[in-house]
Amino acid sequence: MKPIHFLSLTCLCLLSISSCKAPAGGPIEGTPWKLVYMNGDIPEELEITAVFQSGKVTGKGVCNRYFADYEIESGILKIGPVGATKMMCPENALLESQYFGVLSKAQSFSVNGKTLNMECEGAKLRFVKGEETKPASKPES
Repeated sequence: MKPIHFLSLTCLCLLSISSCKAPAGGPIEGTPWKLVYMNGDIPEELEITAVFQSGKVTGKGVCNRYFADYEIESGILKIGPVGATKMMCPENALLESQYFGVLSKAQSFSVNGKTLNMECEGAKLRFVKGEETKPASKPES
């Protein structure tokens, strides 16, 4: 192989690898995330969560469980339409509805330590790592 062809092929390979960006700061999968900011702080007593795993994001809104498909391609996060249960929660229905609407407009994200920042059309979201839920252990006999 001529040196110029080898060099060209090497450059092409490096260029294609660099265009497949890894998530900035680390992966988001398999971690329970708690929403703490959506264009403003979320009241601490509200538990809004997200878990990304195997192409599905699931979690709890203010009072409803939700789910959606997602994919990460070249560092871009795309979340499909959000489906949710239909429990009544008149006090915070607007906040939950806004969260579900913004989540499906995700554009990019970054992980910085225990913080997940997400840029969405119309909102900035910030999550912090939540507690892992472990199955209850059986009492020893």
